[in-house]
Amino acid sequence: MKLLNGIFPLLVLSGCASVESVPGADAVVLLEKHQLADCQRLGSANAQVLDRIAFVERDQEKMAAELLKLGQNEAVKLGGNALTVDSDIQHGSRRFVVYRCQR
Repeated sequence: MKLLNGIFPLLVLSGCASVESVPGADAVVLLEKHQLADCQRLGSANAQVLDRIAFVERDQEKMAAELLKLGQNEAVKLGGNALTVDSDIQHGSRRFVVYRCQR
């Protein structure tokens, strides 16, 4: 029972955790590769979040949203305004390619 008492608060707190956006990150758009005709590649960004908490796997959609926000934050740091997904989510990690596009 002590184990459950220790795990339950972690599960509750993990539902409240969120990734903060840096200024300008909300303007970074996620594009498909066929939309990159007027874009210059600036580099790549790796993002990572916890994929499980106390032996419980996290929801894939929630992880994807958090990883995107982290990718957008990195895009701002590189001077980009767009990114594409470059990998599937593996162990809470995802790779993005950052671009500066004419809009």
